[in-house]
Amino acid sequence: MADDTGALCEAFQNNIDDITLDWVARVKQDAHMRSDDRLTTTQIVDHVPQMLEELCSLLGQKGVPDFEAVRAASQHGYTRSLEGYSLVDLLRELELLRDCVFNFVAETETEHNVNRRETFRVLKTVNQYFGEDIIFVVEHFLKNRQGTSGKQQS
Repeated sequence: MADDTGALCEAFQNNIDDITLDWVARVKQDAHMRSDDRLTTTQIVDHVPQMLEELCSLLGQKGVPDFEAVRAASQHGYTRSLEGYSLVDLLRELELLRDCVFNFVAETETEHNVNRRETFRVLKTVNQYFGEDIIFVVEHFLKNRQGTSGKQQS
């Protein structure tokens, strides 16, 4: 199992740029995405490589991963909110990234003959990582919205 974790983490770490570029292509091709139309590729990429590095470090932890120190995903959402992204577009971006990661893990499982139990553990961690970020993003957007409407009423 330790070998399976190592193979997945090493493959993941070695392919962060490829996963990021796959995600950027999917964001640009998504007919429903509008918030990214005015952004450069560098702006679209934003904190995604750091998010993937953070996720890789979580995958390498023994036992239950510690999500308390996770910051890159939160920073990505915060930056997007400052860029005027809609909540729906940010959530769509996160779902596209989660799907890219899921696809990568599934392909790596096959290529490296990774134990199915380890694959499920990894996918569960990936899902929790993105779930935590989605909760943060929604809370941030709602607080921001409440703060803005409170100022307008004053």
